[in-house]
This record gives sequence, structure tokens and C-alpha cells, in this order.
Amino acid sequence: MNKRLYIYLGIFILVIGIMAYLDYSSPKPVNWTQTYSTEDKIPFGSYILHKEMKKLFPDKNIEITNSTPSTYLTDVDFYSQDQLYFFIDKNTVMSDVSANWLLDFVSTGNDAFIISSSLPQSLQDSLHLTIKTSDYILKDEFSKINTYLTNPVFNHQTYNFKKIQDYAYFEKLDKANTVVLGTYKLNKENHINFIRYKYGEGYFYVNLLPEAYSNYFLLNDSVYTYAISTLNYINKKNIFWDERNKSVSTSQPGILYYIFNSPPLHWAWVILIISSVFYAVFFGKRLQRKIPIILPLANTTVEFTKTIGNLYYNKKEHKDIINKKIKYFLYFVKEKYFLKIDQIDTDFSKNLHLKSGVSQEITDKIIYLILKNRNSTHSSEEDLKILNSTIDLFYKNTY
Repeated sequence: MNKRLYIYLGIFILVIGIMAYLDYSSPKPVNWTQTYSTEDKIPFGSYILHKEMKKLFPDKNIEITNSTPSTYLTDVDFYSQDQLYFFIDKNTVMSDVSANWLLDFVSTGNDAFIISSSLPQSLQDSLHLTIKTSDYILKDEFSKINTYLTNPVFNHQTYNFKKIQDYAYFEKLDKANTVVLGTYKLNKENHINFIRYKYGEGYFYVNLLPEAYSNYFLLNDSVYTYAISTLNYINKKNIFWDERNKSVSTSQPGILYYIFNSPPLHWAWVILIISSVFYAVFFGKRLQRKIPIILPLANTTVEFTKTIGNLYYNKKEHKDIINKKIKYFLYFVKEKYFLKIDQIDTDFSKNLHLKSGVSQEITDKIIYLILKNRNSTHSSEEDLKILNSTIDLFYKNTY
């Protein structure tokens, strides 16, 4: 492992350590989702409510159902008259069929306790009521709305609820069959948010403030008694707790759901992706030492020849240079055209002309110059130049 790899590995470990420390030391964000699920311990879950109801009503049977009322109530004896259907959610949703089953269930002498900011339209029509949601928004965490229970047994205690951004209230009621159980004051006006409605032989209890029953407010010493007090209206032995259609999804999440919804796992996933990219860029290719470039041996023959030629030329040994030129030329002719070079004459010139394709004028001149310089005891620089240019002309016409 080379030095650079150690550096990258050290930087990677350092970054992981810093991120792990920051994640461990930073406060975890609060999930304010309003699920009202009995399994959720987040502020707006109903885990505590479910546990406290078992303590409040030890003599009652609390049964959780994940079915629709139309499905669940098919196996219930309506005429026992000692049963209550319990709903809690931000917005209660049910089909018209389920609403009709619930109405039949209550009309035979059973009760329904609904804690929600809204009701299905079919139920509102059947109970002759209209629900409206206020557009009042709390300006800060110290803003509050005063809520009251009208029953004198509760001594007109005031409950101040914070962190609630919208409030629902009954805009229209059937006064002949309705008893007001709770109100709140908004902009100096009283609004009804908790009622009991007589339907057949039974009752509908409807409270439009589900936040009051959440984990957050049940742990608040100043307001938790509001929810406890309202639950005292339950006087049936068998309670059917509707747990379906909560705000949280009931589908089975995949592994990526857990990764992206857990900050440590989410950061680990991001680091894994980034590390993979870095590895592909820097270490994806084969790791090996650089192969040195070995230059081929230089061909010094030409340089050597030029050096020797310059040496002869500077010493004005023209005769020796001419002899070497003639010797090299005749060797070339012998090797390429297979001519005998022991006798240089007109016949040799003719044969060289025929074999090489060079004009006979050039071959005759070369033969003339060879014979002239061979028989001469002294050759001048001019003789060397003429012989050299004529031989070069022969080579050019040959190639």
C-alpha cells in the first residue's frame, strides 16, 4: 500500500469520525406528525392514551380493531347495549357503508366516541351538524386558547392548549338532541367543540380537539386532566378501538425507507456512495509503478561517417575521398545489379545503363570520371564535387 493510499484512508476515517461526533452530539429532531397511533410515542401519537385507558377502566374490555366498521361490526351483537366504538384521529375517514353500520350500532343502544377535527359528510348529515375549522393561527409558542368543560362537576376549570394551529368547532347543531359538553373561546367568541348527540337508543360523543389526547398534552400537568375528564363519559363495558387509517402509512417499508428516515444510516449511505466514486476515480485503475521509458540506442553510424568525411575534407585529402566514393559506388553496383567490376569500360557502362534504367549519358559520365580519377595522381576539390554530384544523380534516377 503506497503512501498516497494511507493519506486518503486517513482523511476518510477523520471525516467519518467528525460526522459521527456531530451526529451524536446534536439534538435529535422531534417528529410532530399527528398519527394518533397507539404504537407511536412521538408527541402526537396516542401511546399514552391507550395505556392510561387500561388504568382508568380496569373493569372494561378494550379491543383494538384494524378493520372498517362495516367489517368489524358484522360479528358484534348490537343488542347487548354495553358497547362503545372509539375513534381518535386528526381526520376521521369512513365510507358511507361503514357510517350506516355505525349509525345502526348506536341506534340500538350502544355508543360511539369520536375524537377528531372532522367527520365524514354522511355522519354530519345524519347527526344534523356542521363542522368548521377556524383560520386562526398561533403567532408563537406562548399563544393559547382557553378550553372549558361545561359540566359543573368539573368546576369550570380552564385548560390552556398551546402548539395547536387550527381549531374546529360546530357551526350548526340539532339542539333538540344535542347536549354541549365543552367549549373554547376564540377572538372573544365561544365556540362549541365537544357534544353528546342522542341517536336512537344510544349516544354519539364528538370532541373536535384530538391534540388534547396526544402524548404531548397527556404529559402536561396543567392540561392532562381535560382528556381524563372527557373520558369519564364512557360508561360501556366493551370498547372497540378503531386503529385503522391513521396518518402514518401501514404499508411495509423497504430497507431504503429505514435508511433515509434514520439520520445516521442516511449519512452512512451518502458516505458510501461518495467513497465508491472516489475509489473508482483514484483506485479503479491497476496500481503499479511507472514503467520507465527506455530510449532505443542511437544509430551513430551516420554521425561517424560524417565525422570521418569532414576530417578528410578539412585535410584536403580529396584523392582519398574520391577513391572511397568510387569504391562504394562499385560495391553498390555489384551487389544490386550483379555486374563484374574488375573491368570498367564502355561495355560496363552499357550494361549498367540496361540494368539500372539510368540514361547512358549519366553512366558514361560516371565511367569517364572513375577512369579519370583512378589514373590521376592528384585530384582537386572540383573533381570531388563533380564525381559526387554525378553519382548522386545516378542514385536519384535509380530509386
